[in-house]
Amino acid sequence: MKTRRNTRSCSNSRKREEKNSETIPFDLVIEILTRLPVKSIARFRCLSKLCASTLNNPDFTESFFTISSSRPKLLFTCPKDGETFFFSSPKPRDSSPLVVNFHMSFSINHLCGICRPVCGFIYGFNSHTNLKGRTISKPLICNPSTGESWPLPRVKTNRTIITSFFGYDPINKEFKVLCMTKSKFGVFGEHQVLTFGTGKELSWRKIKCDMAHYPEVVDYEASGYPRPLYDGICINGVLYYLGRVHDDLDGFPDMVCFDIKFEKFSYIKKANGMKRNSGVNLQPTLVNHKGKIAKLQANIGPGSIRYTGIQLWVLEDAEKHQWSSYIYVVPPPWKNIIEETKLRFVGTSDTGDIVLSPCNISNSFYLLYYNPERNAIARVEIQGMEAFKSHKSYAFLDYAENIVKPKPTRKL
Repeated sequence: MKTRRNTRSCSNSRKREEKNSETIPFDLVIEILTRLPVKSIARFRCLSKLCASTLNNPDFTESFFTISSSRPKLLFTCPKDGETFFFSSPKPRDSSPLVVNFHMSFSINHLCGICRPVCGFIYGFNSHTNLKGRTISKPLICNPSTGESWPLPRVKTNRTIITSFFGYDPINKEFKVLCMTKSKFGVFGEHQVLTFGTGKELSWRKIKCDMAHYPEVVDYEASGYPRPLYDGICINGVLYYLGRVHDDLDGFPDMVCFDIKFEKFSYIKKANGMKRNSGVNLQPTLVNHKGKIAKLQANIGPGSIRYTGIQLWVLEDAEKHQWSSYIYVVPPPWKNIIEETKLRFVGTSDTGDIVLSPCNISNSFYLLYYNPERNAIARVEIQGMEAFKSHKSYAFLDYAENIVKPKPTRKL
């Protein structure tokens, strides 16, 4: 009887524990999952069909991207040996060195433009020479965080592809690629668009552009024949890039705007004093400055090509073509370092710092954070890319990881 009582007691104890224990609410489980690293999400997707369905649900992927956007990372791209390598690191809290994490390399070996991330995705080209000696360029979109890539159909044209720009329409939640070509006589004018991520058949569509213009070269690819590079930035569904409008005869580029949703072109006139920086290492760059399109450029002294500081142009009113200008005199000895070193503008931080980086990786690679209010510069060492010495590197400030899985249908 004693044994029976003990057995009954243990059984009742288990029942009480089961009754008192509570399962974790599903909403809390989702909240926990949104805080996990991307690699963990990828592993959990493989556990079961239920996990895959839950983690691929648009509500979950949007929540994950929203949280990721609130804590963006630094992204670094390094082209080398026919591929482009991707690294990331947390944003610096002070001037302590940062160690990058290697993500992935993709077969992006032809850079017709600087690969800026758009909602976590990258667009580029994989080029090779066929048996007839003709160069074949195949576009692709990749996700450095997940390691996934999606080949796109080739642009059907007999013209020469000049560049492509990548943007996102937040209203319809569509990625779009804008491709520009020119004839063998150098005449621009053909524009094509491809929509990605909707699940529909992928194909290029010709669109009309009533504004004759051509994009402005911002850099050159170093390897082999120096191909020109172009740069565009997408902010709130509008793609911006520097371009020359044909009826503007002053020789300096304006800013071209392409509405991703409506696929319409327009342009914003340059402000008085907004000139090209001829003879200066620091080239103009379009940046996202606190949610507004802006242009960073070196400030040049009157009647001189000597560097005197940094000038920030911020677009205040696109319809009225109104700009605000801010000129900052960089303190010595940084002034000489910036003038003598081949640097590029990276952008502006959420605190208003102007960020610069070397164009090439040398014995050390770093970011310079210039604080206009304190007129001070902090140097942050970037460690982990020493194997890419002498190669180019591009840095981006606000990289948000994205786990959405587009399901495009490629047109064969």
